[in-house]
Amino acid sequence: MPSSRDPGQGLSGVDAPLTAALAPVTFLPGAREARAEREAAEAAESAATHAADARRAENVAMHALTRRGQSRAEVAELLRRREIDPIVAEAELDRLESVGLIDDRALAVDLVDRLRSRKKLGDSALRSELMRRKVDRAAIDEALAENADPEAHDDLVFELARDRARRLGGLDRSTAERRLVDFLARKGHSGSAVREAARRALDDRDDELAGDASGPSTRLAAVHRVEFR
Repeated sequence: MPSSRDPGQGLSGVDAPLTAALAPVTFLPGAREARAEREAAEAAESAATHAADARRAENVAMHALTRRGQSRAEVAELLRRREIDPIVAEAELDRLESVGLIDDRALAVDLVDRLRSRKKLGDSALRSELMRRKVDRAAIDEALAENADPEAHDDLVFELARDRARRLGGLDRSTAERRLVDFLARKGHSGSAVREAARRALDDRDDELAGDASGPSTRLAAVHRVEFR
């Protein structure tokens, strides 16, 4: 049976009811204002949260920095553990660097100087300690290069070896030298200077032991000569 639809009508005849069914979008009175107020409230809440996070990040960082110098990575790790927003944390780290409260290069120089003078650490031990403190690698390299002084290093190794050798008085020469070299290696020292320092330190130890052994008998003999004269 032929269709009653006019062929000239085309698709428009089919779509006409659908088009007529779509009513124009209208907003209820006050809907735009309500939406704007809601968006403004959300923005204000977000800004307040951001400000609170920023204050908290500053408090956490400053509390840590008042105890001791901190590397940037150390403070970043602390802020991460405190669940500070990463964007807020990064901004606080940049601020602290800009005012000089975080300075990996200055921290590296200070740590190298203190650890070398107090603990008499060698370069490898210093590097390990600074890496444990998460100091920037370039700052570590720079600090070690600035502090390099072969002559001062040899003196430091000998002083360290001599102090340690005095505690090895009960050991034979071979065992004492082996333990002394191992001790210096654990302190981060290596190379020919280590064995040379160990030998010199043990020579001094042996001289001291020989002096202590001969001292009382020599004095006793002198007393006997006085008594029997």
